[in-house]
Amino acid sequence: MNAYAKYFGCVVWLGIIINVVFFVIPLLFFPEVMLSLLKMQIPVPIIWVRAAGLLLLEISILYIPGAMDPYRYQATAWMSILVTRGGGATFFITAVLLFGQDLGFMSIALVDLVFAVIQGILLFLALQTEQPLISKIVKGFS
Repeated sequence: MNAYAKYFGCVVWLGIIINVVFFVIPLLFFPEVMLSLLKMQIPVPIIWVRAAGLLLLEISILYIPGAMDPYRYQATAWMSILVTRGGGATFFITAVLLFGQDLGFMSIALVDLVFAVIQGILLFLALQTEQPLISKIVKGFS
């Protein structure tokens, strides 16, 4: 595995840790405190906030295969960038700017956007510099 792939994995793991520490745990166990810190409305029932925390935990767990081996789990690695990080950033930026949602949602959008850009660049570079598996096999026979 080349350096770009290793950096990609490290950045994905960092994103998982940030998701869990700064979003999942507060949303699951202290939702009112988290929403108050972000100056957001506290919905009734609060279970929906906790459900969002659980879903974020589940999404974060799905990042693990791509973080461990982005060559073997290439589709998972790209989906973690384009679908989840990119989709999350787009959704929350649109919600705040176009639909008047609380500004606190922008923190989620910015975290996703930063990780999407960094991970996208690193994964692209990793895949550009790695030889395809078939050429490695052919080289082994020559």
